[in-house]
Amino acid sequence: MREAELKDFSAFLHEFQSETDRGAALVGAALIDQKLADTLRAFFVPARSAGELLDGGNAPLGTFSARIKVAHALGLIDDFELTECDLIRKVRNEFAHSIHGTMFTQLKITALCDRLRSDLPGGRKAFENNPRGVFVNAVILTVMRLTYRSEWVAKEKRVTRSWP
Repeated sequence: MREAELKDFSAFLHEFQSETDRGAALVGAALIDQKLADTLRAFFVPARSAGELLDGGNAPLGTFSARIKVAHALGLIDDFELTECDLIRKVRNEFAHSIHGTMFTQLKITALCDRLRSDLPGGRKAFENNPRGVFVNAVILTVMRLTYRSEWVAKEKRVTRSWP
Protein backbone atom coordinates (compact mmCIF):
# COMPACT_ATOMS: atom_id res chain seq x y z
CA MET A 1 0.00 0.00 0.00
CA ARG A 2 1.22 3.50 -0.76
CA GLU A 3 1.99 5.79 2.16
CA ALA A 4 -1.12 7.99 1.78
CA GLU A 5 -3.46 4.99 1.53
CA LEU A 6 -1.68 3.24 4.41
CA LYS A 7 -2.12 6.29 6.65
CA ASP A 8 -5.81 6.55 5.75
CA PHE A 9 -6.34 2.79 6.16
CA SER A 10 -4.59 2.79 9.54
CA ALA A 11 -6.88 5.58 10.75
CA PHE A 12 -9.89 3.64 9.46
CA LEU A 13 -8.72 0.46 11.22
CA HIS A 14 -8.26 2.23 14.53
CA GLU A 15 -11.74 3.73 14.40
CA PHE A 16 -13.36 0.62 12.92
CA GLN A 17 -12.01 -1.78 15.54
CA SER A 18 -12.92 0.48 18.46
CA GLU A 19 -16.55 0.90 17.33
CA THR A 20 -19.56 -0.68 18.98
CA ASP A 21 -21.02 -3.66 17.12
CA ARG A 22 -23.50 -1.38 15.33
CA GLY A 23 -20.79 1.16 14.51
CA ALA A 24 -18.46 -1.54 13.14
CA ALA A 25 -21.18 -2.90 10.86
CA LEU A 26 -22.11 0.56 9.57
CA VAL A 27 -18.59 1.96 9.19
CA GLY A 28 -17.16 -1.20 7.59
CA ALA A 29 -19.94 -1.44 5.04
CA ALA A 30 -19.74 2.31 4.31
CA LEU A 31 -16.09 2.07 3.32
CA ILE A 32 -16.75 -0.84 0.96
CA ASP A 33 -19.73 1.04 -0.48
CA GLN A 34 -17.45 4.02 -1.14
CA LYS A 35 -14.80 1.81 -2.78
CA LEU A 36 -17.47 0.41 -5.11
CA ALA A 37 -18.70 3.92 -5.97
CA ASP A 38 -15.12 4.98 -6.72
CA THR A 39 -14.64 1.93 -8.92
CA LEU A 40 -17.81 2.59 -10.89
CA ARG A 41 -16.97 6.28 -11.25
CA ALA A 42 -13.53 5.36 -12.59
CA PHE A 43 -15.12 3.06 -15.18
CA PHE A 44 -18.00 5.23 -16.37
CA VAL A 45 -17.77 7.83 -19.11
CA PRO A 46 -16.71 11.15 -17.54
CA ALA A 47 -20.09 12.83 -17.84
CA ARG A 48 -22.70 14.41 -15.61
CA SER A 49 -24.96 11.42 -16.22
CA ALA A 50 -22.43 9.12 -14.51
CA GLY A 51 -22.48 11.26 -11.38
CA GLU A 52 -26.27 11.37 -11.43
CA LEU A 53 -26.35 7.57 -11.44
CA LEU A 54 -24.16 7.36 -8.33
CA ASP A 55 -24.89 10.43 -6.22
CA GLY A 56 -27.98 11.89 -4.63
CA GLY A 57 -31.12 10.69 -2.93
CA ASN A 58 -32.75 9.25 -6.02
CA ALA A 59 -29.62 7.99 -7.76
CA PRO A 60 -30.32 4.58 -9.36
CA LEU A 61 -26.87 3.38 -8.24
CA GLY A 62 -26.95 5.23 -4.93
CA THR A 63 -27.42 2.16 -2.77
CA PHE A 64 -24.87 -0.36 -1.59
CA SER A 65 -26.96 -3.16 -3.08
CA ALA A 66 -27.18 -1.54 -6.52
CA ARG A 67 -23.46 -0.78 -6.56
CA ILE A 68 -22.57 -4.36 -5.69
CA LYS A 69 -24.81 -5.73 -8.44
CA VAL A 70 -23.74 -3.36 -11.19
CA ALA A 71 -20.03 -3.67 -10.32
CA HIS A 72 -20.38 -7.43 -10.69
CA ALA A 73 -22.51 -7.20 -13.85
CA LEU A 74 -19.82 -5.02 -15.43
CA GLY A 75 -17.07 -7.44 -14.39
CA LEU A 76 -15.48 -4.94 -11.99
CA ILE A 77 -15.72 -7.31 -9.02
CA ASP A 78 -15.52 -11.10 -9.10
CA ASP A 79 -17.96 -13.71 -7.79
CA PHE A 80 -16.16 -14.01 -4.45
CA GLU A 81 -16.24 -10.24 -3.91
CA LEU A 82 -19.92 -10.14 -4.90
CA THR A 83 -20.76 -12.70 -2.23
CA GLU A 84 -18.63 -11.09 0.49
CA CYS A 85 -19.97 -7.60 -0.24
CA ASP A 86 -23.55 -8.84 -0.25
CA LEU A 87 -23.14 -10.63 3.09
CA ILE A 88 -21.48 -7.56 4.61
CA ARG A 89 -24.40 -5.50 3.29
CA LYS A 90 -26.91 -7.88 4.89
CA VAL A 91 -25.11 -7.68 8.24
CA ARG A 92 -25.08 -3.89 7.95
CA ASN A 93 -28.81 -3.91 7.24
CA GLU A 94 -29.53 -5.96 10.37
CA PHE A 95 -27.86 -3.26 12.45
CA ALA A 96 -29.16 -0.30 10.42
CA HIS A 97 -32.80 -1.37 10.54
CA SER A 98 -33.06 -2.27 14.21
CA ILE A 99 -33.77 0.25 16.92
CA HIS A 100 -31.56 -1.11 19.71
CA GLY A 101 -29.86 -4.13 21.21
CA THR A 102 -28.46 -5.61 18.01
CA MET A 103 -25.18 -7.50 18.45
CA PHE A 104 -22.98 -9.81 16.39
CA THR A 105 -23.93 -12.67 18.73
CA GLN A 106 -27.56 -12.65 17.56
CA LEU A 107 -28.45 -15.80 15.66
CA LYS A 108 -29.32 -14.16 12.31
CA ILE A 109 -26.15 -12.03 12.29
CA THR A 110 -23.98 -14.95 13.41
CA ALA A 111 -25.43 -17.05 10.57
CA LEU A 112 -24.59 -14.32 8.03
CA CYS A 113 -21.04 -13.98 9.38
CA ASP A 114 -20.59 -17.77 9.22
CA ARG A 115 -21.17 -17.52 5.45
CA LEU A 116 -18.31 -15.02 4.96
CA ARG A 117 -15.38 -16.81 3.30
CA SER A 118 -12.44 -14.38 3.55
CA ASP A 119 -9.29 -16.05 4.85
CA LEU A 120 -9.01 -15.96 8.62
CA PRO A 121 -5.68 -15.78 10.46
CA GLY A 122 -5.39 -19.13 12.22
CA GLY A 123 -8.30 -20.55 10.20
CA ARG A 124 -12.01 -20.87 10.99
CA LYS A 125 -11.38 -22.73 14.23
CA ALA A 126 -9.57 -19.69 15.66
CA PHE A 127 -12.76 -17.62 15.14
CA GLU A 128 -15.33 -19.98 16.64
CA ASN A 129 -17.87 -17.97 18.63
CA ASN A 130 -16.42 -14.73 17.26
CA PRO A 131 -18.75 -13.52 14.49
CA ARG A 132 -17.58 -9.93 14.96
CA GLY A 133 -14.01 -11.04 14.33
CA VAL A 134 -15.09 -12.86 11.16
CA PHE A 135 -16.97 -9.76 9.99
CA VAL A 136 -14.13 -7.35 10.80
CA ASN A 137 -11.66 -9.60 8.99
CA ALA A 138 -13.92 -9.88 5.92
CA VAL A 139 -14.35 -6.10 5.78
CA ILE A 140 -10.60 -5.50 6.06
CA LEU A 141 -9.72 -8.02 3.37
CA THR A 142 -12.47 -6.78 1.04
CA VAL A 143 -11.33 -3.19 1.48
CA MET A 144 -7.77 -4.26 0.70
CA ARG A 145 -8.92 -6.05 -2.45
CA LEU A 146 -10.78 -2.91 -3.58
CA THR A 147 -8.23 -0.29 -2.53
CA TYR A 148 -6.64 0.12 -5.97
CA ARG A 149 -9.52 -1.30 -8.01
CA SER A 150 -10.57 2.12 -9.26
CA GLU A 151 -7.06 2.69 -10.63
CA TRP A 152 -7.07 -0.65 -12.45
CA VAL A 153 -10.58 -0.10 -13.76
CA ALA A 154 -9.70 3.41 -14.99
CA LYS A 155 -7.43 1.75 -17.57
CA GLU A 156 -10.62 0.42 -19.19
CA LYS A 157 -12.64 3.60 -18.68
CA ARG A 158 -15.58 3.89 -21.03
CA VAL A 159 -15.60 6.64 -23.62
CA THR A 160 -18.50 8.18 -25.44
CA ARG A 161 -18.56 6.94 -28.99
CA SER A 162 -20.24 8.28 -32.08
CA TRP A 163 -22.52 5.65 -33.54
CA PRO A 164 -23.44 5.50 -37.24
